[in-house]
Amino acid sequence: MVLILLLSAYKIFRYLNMFNSDRLVVPSYVNSMCWWQTSGGTDRNNDVSPGISVDAQTSLDKVLPDLHVTISNLKQAVDAQSIRNNIAEIFQMVEEAWVMPAVGREVAQGLCETIRLEGALDRLLSLLQSSEASVKYQACQLLEQVLVADNRDRIARVGLGVILNLSKDRADPRLARSLSGILEHMFKHTEETCNQLICDGGLDYILFWCRWTDPVVLRHCAVALANCAMYSGPSNQHLMIERRAAEWLFPLAFSKEDDLIRFHACLAVTVLATNKEIEKDVERSGTLALVEPFISSLDPQEFARSLLDSSDNTQGRTGDDLQRLVPMLDSSRLEAQCIAAFYLCVEAAIKSQQKNIKLFNEIGATQSLRRIVCYCTDGTVSSLAKRALQMMGEEVPRRIARSVPNWKPLEVQHWLQQIGFSNYLDKFMDNQIDGDLLLRLTESELRDDLIMTSSITRKRFMRELVELKTFANYSMCDRSNLAGWLGSVDPRFRQYTYNLVTSGIDRNFLHHVTEQQLEEDCHISIGFHRVRILSAAREMLHSPLPCSVGKSSADGPDVFISYRRSTGSQLASLLKVHLYLRGFSAFIDVEKLEAGKFEDKLIHSVISARNFVLILSTGALDKCMGDNDCKDWVHKEIATALENSKNIIPVTDHFEWPNPMTLPEDMRAVLKFNGIKWSHEYQDATIEKIIRFLQGRTSRDSSAGSENSLDGTSPLAQA
Repeated sequence: MVLILLLSAYKIFRYLNMFNSDRLVVPSYVNSMCWWQTSGGTDRNNDVSPGISVDAQTSLDKVLPDLHVTISNLKQAVDAQSIRNNIAEIFQMVEEAWVMPAVGREVAQGLCETIRLEGALDRLLSLLQSSEASVKYQACQLLEQVLVADNRDRIARVGLGVILNLSKDRADPRLARSLSGILEHMFKHTEETCNQLICDGGLDYILFWCRWTDPVVLRHCAVALANCAMYSGPSNQHLMIERRAAEWLFPLAFSKEDDLIRFHACLAVTVLATNKEIEKDVERSGTLALVEPFISSLDPQEFARSLLDSSDNTQGRTGDDLQRLVPMLDSSRLEAQCIAAFYLCVEAAIKSQQKNIKLFNEIGATQSLRRIVCYCTDGTVSSLAKRALQMMGEEVPRRIARSVPNWKPLEVQHWLQQIGFSNYLDKFMDNQIDGDLLLRLTESELRDDLIMTSSITRKRFMRELVELKTFANYSMCDRSNLAGWLGSVDPRFRQYTYNLVTSGIDRNFLHHVTEQQLEEDCHISIGFHRVRILSAAREMLHSPLPCSVGKSSADGPDVFISYRRSTGSQLASLLKVHLYLRGFSAFIDVEKLEAGKFEDKLIHSVISARNFVLILSTGALDKCMGDNDCKDWVHKEIATALENSKNIIPVTDHFEWPNPMTLPEDMRAVLKFNGIKWSHEYQDATIEKIIRFLQGRTSRDSSAGSENSLDGTSPLAQA
């Protein structure tokens, strides 16, 4: 009992800290001890409601009488103080339910259902239109807490207009904290709701808030975009790309302050990238490149603990939520496999505490994880899949050698054992089935020669064989990389590689082949697959050779952004997005340059860029002081920019100008350039000022309307 009480107090303390002064104030007469820890409540032996555990029903029996009274009081309350007090009481009951061990989700859902059924949800919607600001704020906070599935459905039918109308006041920080949370929930409702939110401005509000620095708002934004990507469907994903969601995910994924923000931003952009129709647009945003390095830096169990410490994630994800990760495990994109395997690792840690690991078998995740372990060549993804299986209590399979065409009969035997066909070991060995014969096996040969009489068993075997063909390595016999080309058309088409290659077909000859030959000689039985392969081959033949259009990549980016990672990363990433959306290419170090070649590539990037934007955040130049050996990266970048006469544009953000004599001589001249003061409130105006410098007026041009030079003197004349 003491341990549970301490746990509850700790979580409530964290919640109070997170919301600080904006947290709902609970009246002093409300019992400070959690209702579910007391022995009070009704003495009636109520029947357990269908689908609810006995423990959850017991907890509900304790609190529901008080909730009924408080809802009744809220509906009758007229003055603002009474309304606020009743909202605060309901808020505390729901909040305490969400953090309950084991049965928290069930209990909280029971309370949320009651709130809707007794009319309190509609009362909250009406209070959102109140002229009393404090009432509106508290109603908004409570609404965010109670948006379970049926309540979201009610809001979608009668309340979306109220939410979106309130969101027009997007500059109000207190409203933004709750409204971004409400939109986060609504973006996981239905595809139709997502479409309405996108078309009526809900997505635009989220993308606007992505510019902010408030971690609560940014967390809601990241999860909202992840929900929209996962639940909205392909057509709405196109709308996300049109509204530049992939670009605005960059500062969220680049954030160094909050791993939860980064994770959900990475999840959102990865889900978008699995849509082949918009994949190239997502890649161009640059956000996708942040996913693998970030996920590789995380420990699943530590991340699970951070989720449990977050008031929004104490119960983990539902089975329906997690099932949406399974297609990502089966995706051809490595980023998708990586983040999905990691997420399942995290959820396995949470579900093991809840004794609910059977969930992963029910949603089909374990089979996909086994396939990754067997066939994936990426060490990070394979390691995550192994760890997830171990945490789920599943057997971890051995990795399968992918050079299947070179397999000896003994390796075929090992594969049969791994896929559960040990009963046929003798038959395969008697017929000396090696890798070559295995890849050519037909269903009739299985039936007649290997005596696999059950048609269901043959189908199971052929399913495993198709998977093996799809992930096999054919490089020893596929000189034209036909497998790679087939995979680019459709990852499933790699299964046809060996039949095509052994028939003497390569990429250069494929357009001469007829559909009949594909069916009869290459055993491609599915007509639609034959048509798609031949169509893609003819398109490849008639496609013009790639040529340089516009700027060559060798010309270098328009802008190199230099920043101090500890204090300037968020502003640097924001600036990159703003410039990109205005047609400027910008280089920003995302920690992906290879070890050993880091310095050469970074210096080359400075030299090749036409402009040099220097983010001067708090303490940005502190490490440069006394760095006479030029070991600091910011020092190196500045010195290189000065040496190569780059157009240097300093952008200051809470920066204190140093004494020029404290800096090394080779970088002091940077203090002579005009600095532009960054304004988070007026970002567009600040960007326009920066763009004036990029378009030909250098930051040494004192008539350009910028700030004074950083050393407080008149700027030097342009050489």
